[in-house]
Amino acid sequence: MRLLTYSHDSFGLGHLRRSLTLAHAFVSRDRSAEALCITGSPVPDLFALPERCDLLKLPAITKDAAGNYVARSLRMSFAELVQLRSDLITAAVRSFRPHVMLVDHAAQGAGGELLPVLRRLRGELVQTRVVLGMRDIYDEPARAHAEFARRGTCEAITSLYDQVLVYGQPGIAIEPARYGLPDSIASRAVNVGAVVAPEVHRVQVQRSNGPLRLLGTAGGGEDGYELLRGIVAALRGPMAGSELQATLVAGPLLPQRQWESLQRAAAGDDRLHLVRTARTMHELMDHADLVVGMGGYNTVYETLARGLPMLAWPRVHPRLEQHERCSRLASIGALMTMPHEAVQDPHRMSDLVHRAFEFRPNLDALRFDGATRAASECLAAQRTMTPAGK
Repeated sequence: MRLLTYSHDSFGLGHLRRSLTLAHAFVSRDRSAEALCITGSPVPDLFALPERCDLLKLPAITKDAAGNYVARSLRMSFAELVQLRSDLITAAVRSFRPHVMLVDHAAQGAGGELLPVLRRLRGELVQTRVVLGMRDIYDEPARAHAEFARRGTCEAITSLYDQVLVYGQPGIAIEPARYGLPDSIASRAVNVGAVVAPEVHRVQVQRSNGPLRLLGTAGGGEDGYELLRGIVAALRGPMAGSELQATLVAGPLLPQRQWESLQRAAAGDDRLHLVRTARTMHELMDHADLVVGMGGYNTVYETLARGLPMLAWPRVHPRLEQHERCSRLASIGALMTMPHEAVQDPHRMSDLVHRAFEFRPNLDALRFDGATRAASECLAAQRTMTPAGK
């Protein structure tokens, strides 16, 4: 059984992390299975690969200040880059001949790069099951509805996909109808729960008898400097006398000048440990008493799956995805959020951190076995079809 995953990866690390987690669940449930993960991540080797899994890296893209896709490194127009990426994906699909193709988040791919691939696949590999995996939240509902209508997303899902998996659950994940998705798509959508890495266990990490431990994370780091700088300012200001120990993971995409600024701000304080990037983020989480981070999918759910309190500073540009997610989770008492301007006030940040250490998340409404359930859905459905590969 062959799984091919696709993630466009324009911003942050979440899409690749989720794809690898799903690939791991897939190969774990079928010892004959193998997976090829296509990614546009600029740091594809950050995470360990599951067994019987490999990566195909696409030339990287990013977003400009207006939220539009542009080439990250190459001096090519975006249209040229889309064509190059689409050709590479097409070649991989034709050679690998997957039984299941699992697309993360972007039904048409960045700039529509998946459309010719999926249309050819429909004609040439008719037994390949094509599945769209949607995050719990795409954006604020009205904005998502308008974007889907403008891009023809509903038409693409209807004609090119066999199933939709929602990586969340009712009450937290957005209802398909609120995104303008018709009943014909909603009827094929299955909520599988949060997708978290296999090393995550839903157990409350036992607190040590020593100093409290704070883990600050900015995800990929591309837009996390303000949060990290706010944590440092609070620790070196109002919280200067505390025994609190803090590890701050800046992220591999944090601009170099901002990394150097953080180093200068934290210099001389033994309580502060700065890390540029961490391949073992799960171990840092396992030893934390509190996570302070942005509102990205993986950061949020991997924190909550451990039963840890989280103080979230969700991104509000260019999408409201993180804000929507954290607001919904805060409404059921699963995490705490901080106002966007709070990172500019060390005293306010200090107060929020103290309160967050005492916060006890309510996780009764959440489940974290989305990867296993997604793999089971893909395998069960595909086994009713004629194999597409050798």
